Amino acid sequence: MQIKGNVSDKLSITAGYSNMEGETSSGGAPREIPETTFSLWGMYDVNDKFGLGLGITYQDESFIGNNNTSRKLPDYERIDLAAYYHVSEETTITLNVENLTDELYFPHSHSSHQASVGEPLNARVSLRRNF
Repeated sequence: MQIKGNVSDKLSITAGYSNMEGETSSGGAPREIPETTFSLWGMYDVNDKFGLGLGITYQDESFIGNNNTSRKLPDYERIDLAAYYHVSEETTITLNVENLTDELYFPHSHSSHQASVGEPLNARVSLRRNF
C-alpha cells in the first residue's frame, strides 16, 4: 500500500507499507521475502527554487535460502536525505545522501551462503535537464 499527499503547499509526504507471508511449493519460507517493509518520505519546499527531503526505509528480516529457517538476513532501517535546487524551469541539481547513520545492512542474498552488503554512507550529486 502506498499513500502520497500534500500536507501543505510546501510539505508532501509519501508512505509505503507491505506485509507478506510467502510460502514455497514445498511449504517452506521463500528467500528474500521480508514479512514487513515500510518507507516514509517527507519533501519540504523551502521556496520556489530550493527544497529538502528526509526519508526512512525499514525492511524486516528475511531468510537467506528457500525453506531455510535458521539463516536470516537481519532487519534494518536506513535514513536518507535529499536537497534539490531548481536552477531554471528545465534544470535541477540534486544532492542525495544515503544511509545517513552508516548502518551496516544486508538487503539481498544470492544463495544460502552469500549476501550483499548495503551501501555505506554515501552521497551523489546529479544534474537533470528537461528538453
